[in-house]
Amino acid sequence: MEKENKALIISIVIFVIVAVIALCLVLNKGKVFGKSLVATTENAKTASYVVELSSDKEYLSAKDSETATLKVLVNGTETTEGVEYTSSDEEVLTVKDGIVTAVGVGNATITVKYEGVEDTVDIKGITPIKNMKFTSTSSSIRVGNELQLKLQVTPSDASIDTLIYSSSDDETATVNKNGIVTGKQKGKVTITLHDTYTGEEKSVNLTIR
Repeated sequence: MEKENKALIISIVIFVIVAVIALCLVLNKGKVFGKSLVATTENAKTASYVVELSSDKEYLSAKDSETATLKVLVNGTETTEGVEYTSSDEEVLTVKDGIVTAVGVGNATITVKYEGVEDTVDIKGITPIKNMKFTSTSSSIRVGNELQLKLQVTPSDASIDTLIYSSSDDETATVNKNGIVTGKQKGKVTITLHDTYTGEEKSVNLTIR
């Protein structure tokens, strides 16, 4: 009889412990001591989505209030319903119904949220370059030396971060993003400057001695 009473007490204690644990899981949404032991409906829903955000333009003219169109893919399918857009700086870019408008000069991040899942894209509001040219500069440099190309743009406050320098032969001379050319070996090379916004290009020929 005594053994039966002990067994009954042990069974009751185990039942109470299990019941308490179950109650904790319910009250804490499946978490014990901050760790999730079961997948909640919200977590399961969030995990089932892959959201991708892209823009048809990287630079927008603030002066012209230029716009860009956003594209949202949810699990590979383009979606416009149920998405929420925000701009990190509404003094630079505003966004509504998937259309971004430049209202100022600077960088901003556009965020899209769908069912708790987010993705972002960076877009820049700029003052476009109207004209650019290389001013007087040396036509040659020695191997191992550097040459800073001198550039003039109009208007004077134009955004120059749309510019990309390239060398026709990196083994002869390299050029960095600031227009500094480094001579590598003797020969001739053409340094080209490309404006990714307007498509305009300027080039200069150099001799490495």
